[in-house]
Amino acid sequence: MKVMDIGGPASAETADPAEPSKGSLIARLERLPRNAMQVRARLLIGTATFFDGFDVIVIAATLPLLIQKWGLSPAQVGFLIASGSVGQLIGTFLFPAIAERYGRVRSIAWSSGIIGAASIACGFAPTFAVFVALRVIQGLGLGGELPVAAAYINEITRAEGRGKFVLLYELVFPIGLLVSNGLGALIVPRLGWETMYFIGGVPVIIFALVRWVVPESPRWLAEKGRFSEASSALAAFEATVKGPLPPVTRLQDFDNMVSAHPSRRVRDLFGHTFAKRTIAVAMLWVTSGALQYGLATWLPTIYRDSYGAPLQLALNLSVGASIFVLLGGLACALLVDKVGRKPVITASFLLCAVSLTLAGVFHSSSIYLVALLCALGLGFMGSGFMTAYVYTPELYPTSIRAFACGLGGGWLKVAAIVAPALTGKLTLHGNLQLLFFCFAVIPVAAAICIHYLAPETKGKVLEELDGEMRSFHRDDR
Repeated sequence: MKVMDIGGPASAETADPAEPSKGSLIARLERLPRNAMQVRARLLIGTATFFDGFDVIVIAATLPLLIQKWGLSPAQVGFLIASGSVGQLIGTFLFPAIAERYGRVRSIAWSSGIIGAASIACGFAPTFAVFVALRVIQGLGLGGELPVAAAYINEITRAEGRGKFVLLYELVFPIGLLVSNGLGALIVPRLGWETMYFIGGVPVIIFALVRWVVPESPRWLAEKGRFSEASSALAAFEATVKGPLPPVTRLQDFDNMVSAHPSRRVRDLFGHTFAKRTIAVAMLWVTSGALQYGLATWLPTIYRDSYGAPLQLALNLSVGASIFVLLGGLACALLVDKVGRKPVITASFLLCAVSLTLAGVFHSSSIYLVALLCALGLGFMGSGFMTAYVYTPELYPTSIRAFACGLGGGWLKVAAIVAPALTGKLTLHGNLQLLFFCFAVIPVAAAICIHYLAPETKGKVLEELDGEMRSFHRDDR
């Protein structure tokens, strides 16, 4: 086995071979220890993802006052919630397509700019119709930022410990949900709903900074045949490593992986090699979308209208659910590299189903018991949902990774469009028990699909997984 030693100080001269190839670039990436540039990328792009979570759920805290301001019917409320998801559905395909063509960092910058500018504009919306239109526009960025950011963070991380590294980054999304709910409970009753949307405008700063502060994905550049640029981008990461760089090893293995790793097209997502993965990913994201948008977004309104809770109590109970989502994400970050992606997702979704079933059984009991069971259900959902951000990118090669992540996000948005209308209809007729039972069935179906259709990916180099999938399909036959 050929070993190329490029140890020593992390400089461009030592870290940049004269003739970089895809195999040598991947080998350099896989020997890369944690470094300051990775931390910088995780912080800056994590800020964009934080405000993605913040702006996605801000409608929950502001919805009760918006209903009062414009005299909205349950049908209009469902339409309002779904309107943002329509934009997000478009964004989940638009910005991953941009990322595949123009790069991950540019796509993240543009989507962040749209998120921030549209959020500020929402605070000035004079009518319900204008507000809905702005939510659709903002949805373009909200739908596009997360899948591209997930692809980027996966691509700059080596196989060892990738799950924990990516998921600790992804925790900023439920933190954004929590902060949005927490600030909503504090600010909305005192300063009005507009203030929340002004705060949500911070991503315009990320639009101005990100392209100048973090390098493009070396994996994406190498996939495009831009080996010199990929080497320079990788050198930016290597230059921030403290101490000498480890030697590049297993170079021949990486060359073999790359040579056996054909470039894929979007249609391959539905072909023999990836079809089962795509079905499992669809169920994973549908479950997350249905529960996040169909249940979590409606909880303050359900607590107020169905249980007679004051606005402040309804918002506080919703904050409690966000805390459980964050705890679920933290738990999966600690477990995913030890027990694997599939066990975390399937166990989380089954426990989510149990919690929501119990919420249905005890729906006529104390509001606090129902809120606790809903919080538990959403916490378990959060564990599976967070794992989706490391698991989905691992299932697909670099040539279609961002688009595949966008497709997963697309399924989430489809669920986000349909589920709020279902919730509105059932709550209008007082069918809370049926509502909780319906939401309990969805994660069970997802857990079954993921268990039987998807392979385990922990500890695998991203370029290794295409071959693993082909083997998995042969075993299936």
